[in-house]
Amino acid sequence: MQAAEELPLGSSKAHHHPALGKLQRLGFLMRLLSAGYAAWVLWLILSRRLDTERLLQGYGRYIERDLHTAAVWQQYAPLALDLVTWTVLLMAVVQCWKFLHQVSQPFTSFNLAAHHLSLCAWYASACQGISILMRPLQSYLLTFHLAADEQVWKWLFRPEDLLTIMFCLALLMFAYVFTWTMEVAEENRSFV
Repeated sequence: MQAAEELPLGSSKAHHHPALGKLQRLGFLMRLLSAGYAAWVLWLILSRRLDTERLLQGYGRYIERDLHTAAVWQQYAPLALDLVTWTVLLMAVVQCWKFLHQVSQPFTSFNLAAHHLSLCAWYASACQGISILMRPLQSYLLTFHLAADEQVWKWLFRPEDLLTIMFCLALLMFAYVFTWTMEVAEENRSFV
């Protein structure tokens, strides 16, 4: 009997190998977690941004300005920016699902899986970058009604932002290593 790492991917033994079952269960769990994460982020956005009184009071304390005279469009502009960011997050989740679908199939194209993983990493990186860049714009929009010297461009970079960026870069590295490994395997197969 061949060892697990020696099984050809298209063989019937690979189709029934216990590692494939474990991979499929982990893929299902990751799908649940990624969908749950996207739903959780959307809930946080809507619950924070739609309660405009709490938003104006809390954000006003944070930037040390009275925001209660802000126009209605100013109150909902940060919501629109957050929803743009969330849409990019959703695109990353969709690519994550496509990647997980590809790798949990017994007869799969690992090049396509690597492509979906790299797209997931790029969308996740873009989401984080957009999120960081939107923060000062949101503070400016909320203070747009104030005099020019009272308007605020408030930058905020949290420790979890750096952690997310590192995670996205690691995903991208894995995608490139995955692609490179598949190319090397194809070259070796052509020699045999």
